[in-house]
Amino acid sequence: MSVAGKWQISMDTPIGTQKFTWDLQSAGAGWQGTMNAANGSSELSNVQVSGSNVGCNARVSTPMGSIDVTFEGAVTGDKIGGTCRTQFGNFQFSGERA
Repeated sequence: MSVAGKWQISMDTPIGTQKFTWDLQSAGAGWQGTMNAANGSSELSNVQVSGSNVGCNARVSTPMGSIDVTFEGAVTGDKIGGTCRTQFGNFQFSGERA
């Protein structure tokens, strides 16, 4: 199953459950995407897709300022899940196709 499309994702963090939407699209030989959350939108950079595996980076706004995050996960059917690495630790994320 392709990772292309919109995904509703949630992630438990020390400042509460974070909910956001990814919109991933094939762009020529590569991939691009955006991340939309209550605190704003971010471009997903370095989007890498290999089969059902997906990874990307983003700079997101938080109550503590902007932070860099790295996502690594996999798609199974209409579900997505994986790990988000931040300067505050690693957190599990999960979601489903919107």
